[in-house]
Amino acid sequence: MKHAINTLLVLIALFLCLQPARADHLSDNLKRARAENKEVVMYFYSQYCPYCDAMDQNVLGDAGVSAALKKEFIYIRVDVDKVPGHGRKYQIRGYPTTVLTESSGRVIVKIPGYIPKKDFWKVLTYLKGKHYKTMGLSDFLQSE
Repeated sequence: MKHAINTLLVLIALFLCLQPARADHLSDNLKRARAENKEVVMYFYSQYCPYCDAMDQNVLGDAGVSAALKKEFIYIRVDVDKVPGHGRKYQIRGYPTTVLTESSGRVIVKIPGYIPKKDFWKVLTYLKGKHYKTMGLSDFLQSE
């Protein structure tokens, strides 16, 4: 009986880890970025992270920021508690982390930690204006 329960638990764990709907969310959006020729903003967060909650409320929850993300970019939220493999794929070390990529999927920069709203707007300007082709993010932020 104990062996049967252990086997069942292993099978359930494998089933949950291999759900294609969750795994395809990221790849489908990256394909969409290529098709629409839009840069990507990936936001890696954990449900247990107070800084992630603050970023959601103070920055990403802002109507202007939210509208810009939907209109100008491909915005992908990655809950690392539900899909831990994506965090490993992008070598995310802490939460929140914002990853900017070109439409091709090439990573431009990873920004760990909470980003205040005024700085987040600068990050979006950097990405939308394709300033990453001529300078790094830190140089761009210092020039603003």
